[in-house]
Amino acid sequence: MNESTQLLIENAELDNEEFFFDSGNLLNDVHNVNNVHTLDLSLAVDAGQEAIAAAKLVIDNALAECADNPAILGSVEFANALKIISGNQALWFEYRTKIKDAKPSGVPMADIDAMAGPQSANGDKQDSAAEELIELVMDKGSLFFDTIADKAFVSVDMDGVEHTLAINSKTFVEWLSFAYYTHTKKGNATGKSASETAIKQASFALSGIAKHDGENERVYLRVADFNGGHHLFVGDEKRQVIEVLPTGWRIISNSPVKFWMPGAMQPLPIPQAGGDLSQLWQFVNIPDHERLLVLAWLLEAMRAETPKPILALCGTQGSAKSSTQNKLRQLIDNNTVNLRAAPKSIEDVFVSAGCNWLASFENLSHLTPAMQDALCTLATGGGFASRTLYTNSEETIIEVKRPVIVNSIPSVITAQDLTDRAISIELPRIAYREESEINAAWELAKPSILGGLLDLFVKTLALMPTVKLINPPRMADFTRLGEAMAQALGHPVGTFDTLYKANRAESIGRALEASPVAVALRDIVEAHTGQSRLVFTGTMKTLLERLETHKQESHAWPKSARGLGDILRRQQPALSSLGIDIEISKPGRHGINVEIKKREHREHCERGLEVFHAERKILHSKSVVQDVERF
Repeated sequence: MNESTQLLIENAELDNEEFFFDSGNLLNDVHNVNNVHTLDLSLAVDAGQEAIAAAKLVIDNALAECADNPAILGSVEFANALKIISGNQALWFEYRTKIKDAKPSGVPMADIDAMAGPQSANGDKQDSAAEELIELVMDKGSLFFDTIADKAFVSVDMDGVEHTLAINSKTFVEWLSFAYYTHTKKGNATGKSASETAIKQASFALSGIAKHDGENERVYLRVADFNGGHHLFVGDEKRQVIEVLPTGWRIISNSPVKFWMPGAMQPLPIPQAGGDLSQLWQFVNIPDHERLLVLAWLLEAMRAETPKPILALCGTQGSAKSSTQNKLRQLIDNNTVNLRAAPKSIEDVFVSAGCNWLASFENLSHLTPAMQDALCTLATGGGFASRTLYTNSEETIIEVKRPVIVNSIPSVITAQDLTDRAISIELPRIAYREESEINAAWELAKPSILGGLLDLFVKTLALMPTVKLINPPRMADFTRLGEAMAQALGHPVGTFDTLYKANRAESIGRALEASPVAVALRDIVEAHTGQSRLVFTGTMKTLLERLETHKQESHAWPKSARGLGDILRRQQPALSSLGIDIEISKPGRHGINVEIKKREHREHCERGLEVFHAERKILHSKSVVQDVERF
């Protein structure tokens, strides 16, 4: 025992004439640890400054030795000393900083925080902070579980408005932290803050309670289809919902379904009855002849269960791609960041879709085949699974169906599967106006524009049962909605169907132009002047070598024969529409053989383009939408 400790014990004057050291056990009982004394915590509460001084001494001695002997930080004496000083907030902050700086890296600070937990005067442990948090949540709200989303939720009342919070989300943690602070605030004293560890422990327990004891209830993100109607979550403080039926739309306060609000979600404008949709074209740079397609895409984004085409905007610098994309998103799924940078991985795509109703990416320069496959999955519905963090046998699954909007300078959609699911629109260059002026006018016009869009949605829903499609394309549900919308606007039967198919045909041409392999292959076929239809026969490796003479510098150029084969399989339907037939054999002894043949008559693509341009003139002359001053 060192002299200072002995002197402190001898001078201690306690009412019960005992000190909080166990005088019969002054020597440390921790193996190979010196100068750590056993503290009798039962007397510590009444020990006053002497108890605190001795506890500080124990901690200081332990910190001096913990680098060589980490076990000292796990001793009972050290834990008891922590509990004594944790009763003084200022002193605890001081010593917690010292401990954090001195402890070995292998000793978690969370374990030390747990050792400093509160105790009562008789030594019995009080309810932990995690237990208090669990009780607080169950007292203030009702727990339930969405088996489809595999998420636990709690509904809580905030100022008379019901809020649905995802357990362990940012919004939930912020609410719980404030609720705990308020709950522990007594009089003029400052309330307590819950530690990160306590919140995590409580969240794990609450998720289990919700799953096994709570109700199973579907929770939606921004859009829901329910009982024959479509519901659009406004996301304001009142948690209002827009209900749209074939007979009309209205704003309701008590939603028939539950919506949750991620931290980045922002409110939609409150729609104005009898709004003016034609104002939209003053703020977004969409060519007249393709406005029907964009309107149909906006309406489709208000339906939850149907497949959704991808809206791909492309154009040169100065065509207001980002501005147009931003404003379109504000009408459907406004967000703190409406324009997201290109995703770095497939997981990024699905994580973004899991927390946003509308997936929005800007300034894309290239989409890998895997990324295009992921966007296809978002459009028609599907999921992504990866190993759950810190586990070896559990999966985290994200299952989504989302509207998608992207923009780029060149066309980045090259996969034919994605082309079949896309609306590709090329934006013309414009003369810029002052952004502050545009944004101010936009804020004033948004309620009227959204009101006009909802009016159009009502008329479209009323006409949909009467719409019949002949030879519908892949996105048949979207085509049917678009055809009903066009008829609601006064256009002849078949107008939208023709326009959409023509856009798809033109998209195939853009996709081929965006694929350096397809361009090189087309050049070889066009240069073929022999009588035979056979342009090439040989192995995939030989074809790659021949294509090298037409190689373009591009991220998409294949680096191997296998990569070339993958690209050819993706481009087969589009190349066939240009009169280029490709046959790929199964792997053999000498590799994979390829045959390329040239047909005399190019079929679907060119005919589709002719229809497209003819329809463009017709629609332009009929004024597809009100002719107002462009953006």
